[in-house]
Amino acid sequence: MKVQKDWGVFISQTGSELIAISGEIGFLPSLIVTNNLPKISQDNLRFYGEHGITVRTLPYRPTEDNYYMSELLNKRVITLHGFLRILPPAFFTRFKGEIYNGHPGLITEYPELKGKDPQVRAWEGKYPVIGSVVHKVTEGVDEGEVVAVSSVENKVESLDEMFLTLRRTSLEAWKKFFAKNWKHT
Repeated sequence: MKVQKDWGVFISQTGSELIAISGEIGFLPSLIVTNNLPKISQDNLRFYGEHGITVRTLPYRPTEDNYYMSELLNKRVITLHGFLRILPPAFFTRFKGEIYNGHPGLITEYPELKGKDPQVRAWEGKYPVIGSVVHKVTEGVDEGEVVAVSSVENKVESLDEMFLTLRRTSLEAWKKFFAKNWKHT
């Protein structure tokens, strides 16, 4: 699988979503930045290493200065996959590329699903349609322009099923994003 030198990612979770997305789109990022290295599965770390992907760590609660890695600031595109931190405002002035976030809540229809734990709130809210979006990252939480959407009729019967369904819609939204917006290098 090809590694895209201009693509970097932030993750705080296991990294399995990134591997699933990469499997669908056929390429990998060259840099992964995480603030939660112990959470990434050993299999996923091995996979990244086998493909020559650099993994860098931030402190669990990073300061503004922790983000200013030259190899990160030189990327053309950064995507966030379960990164559970808000980027510092000054990062937006130093980073000259584009930043996108995947959000497992259909914020185009239900803006109240912005922010933390949208899966739980979607489950509790009994929304008729559920889904995920990819949006540009701005200083406001989940405020950037939505660039890809994937939604389905809400037929879930448990919170676990909600998480799985939103994971599938997230993968579909990312596939749409990369098909429409990524210029291969």
